[in-house]
Amino acid sequence: LFGEDMAGTHEVLYIAEKLIQQFLPKLSAHMEKENIHISMFVTQWLLTIYTSTFPFELVSRVWDCFLVEGWKVVYRVMLALLDFASKDLLKLGFEQILTYFRDFPTKVDGGVIMNGSLKIALKRKHIQKHVNEWRRSNAVYENRSKSTGKMP
Repeated sequence: LFGEDMAGTHEVLYIAEKLIQQFLPKLSAHMEKENIHISMFVTQWLLTIYTSTFPFELVSRVWDCFLVEGWKVVYRVMLALLDFASKDLLKLGFEQILTYFRDFPTKVDGGVIMNGSLKIALKRKHIQKHVNEWRRSNAVYENRSKSTGKMP
């Protein structure tokens, strides 16, 4: 995640964005309409695996599952959090959405979110599909910059 060019971070955000589009299409379209990129709120959640802002009850449950399941649970929890918030978010504009996310972690019930995450039909193949897409497109990017000596 924290390599020289932060490629791991970009990959995680790409996968998150694609999963939101796939599992929460209305919310994804609304965020796009409001010019909200997921990096504006999800980066801190994913890079710290929720430890930076969420209640200990949720963090401890996520980490228990993360140690067994890996990134799948991190993405499932992200989707559950956004699904939980979507009714509110769909009514808000740009500034209100950013304000909402600043206060959002204090409104979260860890048990409700974890139970909600288990109802999301996310499979490893969904994640792997986006990993493969990212790595293919990134390989093209890297090959182009190596052959020209410049960034495209």
